[in-house]
Amino acid sequence: MTGFDILKKAAVLCGYAVGSDGAASQRSFEARGAELICRILADLKLKPVSGLSDALELTAAEADALCYGTAMLLTLTEGDTGKNGIFTDIYNSKRAAALASVSAVKDCLPTVYEG
Repeated sequence: MTGFDILKKAAVLCGYAVGSDGAASQRSFEARGAELICRILADLKLKPVSGLSDALELTAAEADALCYGTAMLLTLTEGDTGKNGIFTDIYNSKRAAALASVSAVKDCLPTVYEG
C-alpha cells in the first residue's frame, strides 16, 4: 500500500472527487495529502514517508487508522465541520486500536532459600 492509495481511500471516505478539476488541482491535492499522511503517521508513531509513491508497511489496524486520520485532516482543511466531527470520533477509536498492544507479564519475584 502506498501513500497515494491511503489518500484516495480517505478522499472516497469523505466523498471528495480526486483530481476532477485538472492537473494543477491534482498536484495541489497530492502535495497537501502527503503532509496530512505524514502528520497522522507521526501521531501513530510510525516512520514518515517522503512522498506518496513510498510503500507503507502497515498492519491492518494501522492502515485503517491512517485512512480515517487522513480523512479527518482532509475534512478539516476543507472546512467540512460536520464530517470532521464524525471522522475525529472514528479516528480516535481506530488510533487506540492501532496503538494498543498485547503483552505478557513474567513473574520476576525472587525465591527465598533457607540456608
